[in-house]
Amino acid sequence: MCLPSGSIDEHVGKRIRLLRGLRKLSQVKLAEVLGITSQQVQKYERGANRVGAGRLYEIAQCLNVPVGFFFDEMDGYADLARQGLQEEQAPFEGGAPKSEDVNTSSGEDIPDGGMELLMKPETLELAKAYYRIKDEKIRQQLLNFVRDVAERS
Repeated sequence: MCLPSGSIDEHVGKRIRLLRGLRKLSQVKLAEVLGITSQQVQKYERGANRVGAGRLYEIAQCLNVPVGFFFDEMDGYADLARQGLQEEQAPFEGGAPKSEDVNTSSGEDIPDGGMELLMKPETLELAKAYYRIKDEKIRQQLLNFVRDVAERS
C-alpha cells in the first residue's frame, strides 16, 4: 500500500507544528536551531516542502521525540506496520488522542485527530495544572468529573 506523498508531507508538517507549539518554540527559534530560515519551517509545516530524512531526524532530536512520532495516526501507517515496513520503535505515547477517543459536546469528531485541540493554549495549561496534582486518586476523580460534565452538556 502506498500513500500519496502530498498527504504524508501535510501530516508530517502538522505534527511538526503541533510539537513546536507545545514546546512554545516560534518558527524563528526552531529555524535558528536547525540552521534554516523561518520561511523553510513554515513551508515544512504547511506541507509545501518535503522534509528530508536527515532534516526530519534533526527536528525529532530538537523536539525530543522519536522520528516515528511524525507518522503516528497517519491513515495507512498502521497498514504499513502490519506489512513489516514500520521502524522498530513503539509509537509516541504522548501523541494526540485518536479521533474515536475524543468526544466533543456536539458529537462531531475533532479535525486532525485532535491536533487542533492540542494546539490551543488552554489545553496545555489544563494538562500542566492536571499533572501538578500529586495525588493520583484526586487526578482520576477530576478526570471522571470532567468526563461527566462533558457528557451532560
